[in-house]
Amino acid sequence: MKVLEDLIAPAFFADLVSRLIAFLISRYSNRACFEETAIKLELLVLKIHAVIQEAEHRHIAGNQSLLLWLKKLMKGMYQAYYVLDSARHPQDDQYTNSVMTSGRSLNLSRFCCPAKRPRTVATDCPVNNYGSIHQLSSTLAFLEDYSANLRDLILLLACCPPLPIRQPVSDFLSDERNMFGRRVEREQIISFLMQPGNHLGVLPIVGGPEVGKGTIIKHVCNDDRVRNCFDMILYSYGSILQANPADDVLETLTSHGHILHQADVSTSSLHRKHLIVIKNTYEVVIDKVAWATLCASLRSIGNGSKIIMVSENDNIKDLGTTGAMRIDPLLQEEYWYFFRSLAFGSGSSILEEHAGLAVVGRQIAAALHGSLFGAKVLGRLLRANLDEQFWHTMLNTVYRFHEVMQRDKYFTKLSIARVALKVLPMPLRLKSASQTGESSEVPGIMVQELVAGSVLPVEKEMEVVLWESAYQPSYRYTVVCERVEKPHCSATKRMKQK
Repeated sequence: MKVLEDLIAPAFFADLVSRLIAFLISRYSNRACFEETAIKLELLVLKIHAVIQEAEHRHIAGNQSLLLWLKKLMKGMYQAYYVLDSARHPQDDQYTNSVMTSGRSLNLSRFCCPAKRPRTVATDCPVNNYGSIHQLSSTLAFLEDYSANLRDLILLLACCPPLPIRQPVSDFLSDERNMFGRRVEREQIISFLMQPGNHLGVLPIVGGPEVGKGTIIKHVCNDDRVRNCFDMILYSYGSILQANPADDVLETLTSHGHILHQADVSTSSLHRKHLIVIKNTYEVVIDKVAWATLCASLRSIGNGSKIIMVSENDNIKDLGTTGAMRIDPLLQEEYWYFFRSLAFGSGSSILEEHAGLAVVGRQIAAALHGSLFGAKVLGRLLRANLDEQFWHTMLNTVYRFHEVMQRDKYFTKLSIARVALKVLPMPLRLKSASQTGESSEVPGIMVQELVAGSVLPVEKEMEVVLWESAYQPSYRYTVVCERVEKPHCSATKRMKQK
């Protein structure tokens, strides 16, 4: 027996020590590999980002091959940013986001307990998740393939003429006039508008609700290249073409629309080049006679006029003189970068200072299901209050509304307004919501001011501004709400009386 002990004990301890040494070596090696791969990926994506920003200042509308090349690079860039954020700020398995899985319920109580907040510091190398070494390595590999000929792309961009006035970059900064992404779509539309010729051109643009069709068109109409190409740019509505009016259709569109640009020229209005943008709703059916009358009027007043039809209804494809353009929702990685820019800013300093909020932010972004209006409104609310408990409150509220809105498959503007009011520090009851085309004489209270506490409402009923667009035709989305007095607890009163 003593012989067995003398043989087994040393062997057991030797095996234990060797396993411990192997574990420590593997742990250090994995961490070093993780950090090295992450740094390489970050440097590469920053290089690609710089090239894409330079492309913003070049006239490349007519080069379709170059646009497709940039589109692939942008897709890889957003995916790389998503992978880096997921790797550096991983979430625990208990926080795996299952909100997008249909028919699966959520246990929201786990998000309310401070002891169960997500892990925020990535001191260990994450394994078996989206931010693992394997995911970083595979992302780095395909991004290296995409950027293999980056020098050739830079030379091609250098051959493209610079824009006379620096256009707003695609990344969202602090200026409302900057637009996120959609560079390829914008340049394709501009290429259509600048096509030479004397014929009337019609471009149908279709896409689902709240994917940014109108925003793209507003930025296109504000581009100096487009404004220099047309004598008048008109933004109007398809409901005017729903019936066959007796009067001049073009005059009716002009009187009920918004003139975004009008050149100061001595040329008669009967010989001008027009660009007409017609925003059409899903329900409106364009009257054939009214449409034919409009096209005849544009052909008679000048050569080379263009029409852009924007709608959720695919039936407008038949009106086009060219193939319809479809605007798809942002990919998950693109939407996260958009949401991240709004909630944390364009730099990474705030994100690093509040690393614990990155996990919560990704879950909020995933639950919003690509809602651009939701990112604009809720992202700014989160930016105004970087308190972790507030972010968890926002997460719980978005999840609850997502369960209620399952049948709609996307967040409407009204549902986003309800979420915004729910997370405010003071209880408010929504009375009405409206989207107005002109700014009201009463400025209203910005919702960010209520979150930050810089404005304290005095009146019982107030108008709160959730969003205000920068470009014409401008609109603001406001809600009228009233303060709700917190009910006094009768049980507490009875205890005090005793």
